[in-house]
Amino acid sequence: MRGAVPWIRLGIASLAAPLLLGCQSEKAATTFENTTPGNVRAHGERLTLVLGCQGCHGKGMTGNKWDDNPAEYGIMWASNLTRAIPLMTDAQLEGLLRRGVHPVRKDLWVMPSQMFQHLSAPDMAALIAYLRTLPPTGDLSPPPVPGPKARSEVAAGAYKPAATLVTDLRDVLPVDAGPQYAQGRYITTVTCVECHGPKLEGGAAPEGNIPNLIVVAAYSPAEFDHFITTGETPGNRKINSLMVQVAKERFAKLTPAERKAVYAYLQARAKHPQ
Repeated sequence: MRGAVPWIRLGIASLAAPLLLGCQSEKAATTFENTTPGNVRAHGERLTLVLGCQGCHGKGMTGNKWDDNPAEYGIMWASNLTRAIPLMTDAQLEGLLRRGVHPVRKDLWVMPSQMFQHLSAPDMAALIAYLRTLPPTGDLSPPPVPGPKARSEVAAGAYKPAATLVTDLRDVLPVDAGPQYAQGRYITTVTCVECHGPKLEGGAAPEGNIPNLIVVAAYSPAEFDHFITTGETPGNRKINSLMVQVAKERFAKLTPAERKAVYAYLQARAKHPQ
């Protein structure tokens, strides 16, 4: 899951709908495995789990109230996508995903466009196909109301709008370990970098330090496969609780081939000059 301060994690995000067009990076281009050939919608539904869309916007994409503390970070919502998506054209959705620009509010916060700008065209098409089929359910989510703590941290430059992050991080990617590792690199680029940083080098977070993914060099294939689907480490070593949640809810939805590709890439990355 996106490892950030709670309000910044979900609250100001408006929409996580991917788009068919845009300026995807060629440096990390490949795709997720389509386990349902001929059924683009089913592929898109799986991607909403792997990419964390349902983690943010709730089961069924009907919205999620992330924070309700007006005295601190404020009242924050992840939007009801079943109501928000029909109000947008594909061009507007593209701007939201690829550039982090909301068609009405303009600035977006937390929307991970810095990652989603690298999504491949087939994966975006599948997401669009699935999201466009969601029946409108419930009410439109209200706009976020940032509290004083949120406003002060933004003013101090601790957090940047999504559009700024898109520009700043467009060419900051995990190391290229060679074409044979392209799929694993792609998957980490559109998932793992959210917590582990654009180069997978880790860092500090409110939930605890996040490691450089060079640590995967110490895992056997079987250990890594178990870890990435359950959050359980060799020797039951304690790790960030957010990673446990991500493993169970998101990465368990990766196919065996995708998990193998991620492991192979991270092993190669560990041997590559950083």
